Amino acid sequence: MKIYYKQIAGLFKSLADENRLKIIFNLAEGKKSVSKIVEETGLSQPLVSHHLKELKHNHIVTTEREGSFVFYQLTEPAIVALINLTNQLVVELSEKGNIFSPPASSPEFPFSAMMEKMMGIFSNLAGEK
Repeated sequence: MKIYYKQIAGLFKSLADENRLKIIFNLAEGKKSVSKIVEETGLSQPLVSHHLKELKHNHIVTTEREGSFVFYQLTEPAIVALINLTNQLVVELSEKGNIFSPPASSPEFPFSAMMEKMMGIFSNLAGEK
């Protein structure tokens, strides 16, 4: 399999902001207006608009106009699974004494089991296209 290092780095750079992650998880519930995202995340409207612009530029979200309202939605719901997988890795690395220090939790699956599950999901998605 060819590894797209530059594109992967760009994707993770887009995700490397706590507020963007909050917005992505908020949009995992479905398409929403900026005002709804502001209300549900507690972030300011200018901040949400700024991050949505970045997420749209990086093809993580898309817009849909309905009358005078603009709604945002994730372009690929699998991005949430990727973030969950990364979260699991952070938990496991912190348990091994690495620099990450998330709140203590008991992982649902070990990282290796989650990777195996994710690879199955991605294989199925690739087979559908």
